[in-house]
Amino acid sequence: MRVLILRPKELLDETLEKFRKEGIEAYGCAFIKIEQKNFDIPDHDIAIVMSQISAKMIVNKGLKLKKVIAIGEKTAEVLRKGGHDVLIPRRFDSETIVADFADLMRGKRVVAIRSNSGSDILRKIAEIADYREIYAYDIVKIKGEEQRRELERVVSGFYDVIVFSSRLIAESFLESCDINCIEKLKNIALISIGKPTADFLKEKGYDSITPEEYTFDGILKLIKSLRGVNFRC
Repeated sequence: MRVLILRPKELLDETLEKFRKEGIEAYGCAFIKIEQKNFDIPDHDIAIVMSQISAKMIVNKGLKLKKVIAIGEKTAEVLRKGGHDVLIPRRFDSETIVADFADLMRGKRVVAIRSNSGSDILRKIAEIADYREIYAYDIVKIKGEEQRRELERVVSGFYDVIVFSSRLIAESFLESCDINCIEKLKNIALISIGKPTADFLKEKGYDSITPEEYTFDGILKLIKSLRGVNFRC
């Protein structure tokens, strides 16, 4: 089983190493790039950190947060190493953050540290709190030679599984697909890391599988369960 993992370059090598250690023939390509921004954190009661990239930037800049909510365990791990106490939601998505911590955030000053193209769901917090967003980085789509080569591999039938790690990555990938690539996706298992990505693919006419846990550990467990399944027609 050959797996193509679509993830930003900053996080890709670690993910590929994890999968290969588990015996998965994994390949990777970044269909987006990260452009870091200068930012400061305003005075706040609660900070929501929405990615490992934001967490690493906060720690590297030596920024101190008050009460912290992190989107997932990997993001929380980075922040804990930087000396922060961290809460995490039951499921690692924006919708669960809002549901799990509404009472905690009510009437407070809440700041979310995130990218320029995340989900709108967090903005519901503005209905119950003084809510602000800080963009730590911009996400830019990539359409270069490396991406073209991976699309050629997809068309050739090289991959059995493609992993989409965000909605924007799925969008960038599909925008680059020609008719042959689009047709080939019907014979490949598509995995979405979470509901927003799965919903986007569904809108575009593609069914995808979502792990129980919205992490790469959850995806790895899911891929192991797919071993021996024949996806090719």
